[in-house]
Amino acid sequence: MILTSEILNKLVNSDYIKKVYPMIDRIETKVDWDKDFSLPFYDIYIKIYVNDPDMVDYHTMYERGLDPHYLIDKYIVYLLQYINISTRDISQIYILVIGADGEVIYG
Repeated sequence: MILTSEILNKLVNSDYIKKVYPMIDRIETKVDWDKDFSLPFYDIYIKIYVNDPDMVDYHTMYERGLDPHYLIDKYIVYLLQYINISTRDISQIYILVIGADGEVIYG
């Protein structure tokens, strides 16, 4: 299976993640695939939108319990296993965290 943005968006916006991170409003992804069917590699862009108005910068993000790297390493990588995508298939993951006011918190 080739990973697409639509598939990844469905996975990352599941209740599985929202139960652990209730401050996440939604996650938008963009997947760039190298067009190689036999040995695909992906660049993944992740935008995390939070609904907590008190989360305004890098420090409050961590104080409120949102560690985007842990979210990816523990939860998103786990979900990708269900569609046979492993970390060796991913060349890079780019993270952007957007606050409730629309300002960039991290990334």
